[in-house]
Amino acid sequence: MNWKKWFSKRAIGAINLLRGRAKYFDEAEEKIAAIVRLKEEHNIDLVINTGDYTALGLELELELAKSFVEPLMSPPQSYVTVPGNHDIYVHEGNSHYRFSEQFCSVLQNDLPEYCRGGHWPLVRLVGDDVAVVAVNSSRPNPWPWRSNGEIPKEQLEALSEIFVDERVKERFIFVITHYAPRLDNGKPDKKLHGLINADEFLDRCRVLKKGAILFGHIHKAYNINVEGLNVPLICSGSATMEGKEGLWIYEVKDKVLTTKQMKWNIDRYIPVY
Repeated sequence: MNWKKWFSKRAIGAINLLRGRAKYFDEAEEKIAAIVRLKEEHNIDLVINTGDYTALGLELELELAKSFVEPLMSPPQSYVTVPGNHDIYVHEGNSHYRFSEQFCSVLQNDLPEYCRGGHWPLVRLVGDDVAVVAVNSSRPNPWPWRSNGEIPKEQLEALSEIFVDERVKERFIFVITHYAPRLDNGKPDKKLHGLINADEFLDRCRVLKKGAILFGHIHKAYNINVEGLNVPLICSGSATMEGKEGLWIYEVKDKVLTTKQMKWNIDRYIPVY
């Protein structure tokens, strides 16, 4: 076997799982089922998922993950998502297509004229007052020591165009991506783990008056304000990782955002007080 394939990101990831990391996700199916119940109990209009769905980006993993979240994807217009870095883990030619194939029904774009790469940016207009704009920051990272991401320049340019579009600009705008532009201390993530062009991304978002920037990647939920931005940065954390479970419930009324952080408690999610 070629040494590069043997010493690949996926090989190291598999060893990591075999050595115990997988146990932290043993109850993932039960926790997602609890989220389905939560959606029904709270009459949630829209679900936003910023990834990851998988550990190694395998086709079977994506199929299984989709089967777990499928109840949240009905109707498709009520679910918006981006891939995480684990979902397109290594470069195999069809890594992006695997994700798109499984989640094509929820990758509908209300303003497809802004697409600059596959499905992205993806715009979803929700009612008369809310828009979700999704940009993809995940990419294959074949080397074990690197797990960073980058939003392609073309997507960033399209993002600026979307923000001034008459159909979008007066709405409350959720901007979503996988990688965290800032950690909970307000500082950028490490170069080999974070969003390479986080500063440019945030610069593009400075025009937002009403909205929020949502992301994942960091297995810790947090909500921070950054100087120069009018909107908060909110990390979803991990919905299924043992000991770090979390999610947020958002309510937008008259373009004002109210957030409720939720935590795992035995068999359900409850508010964090």
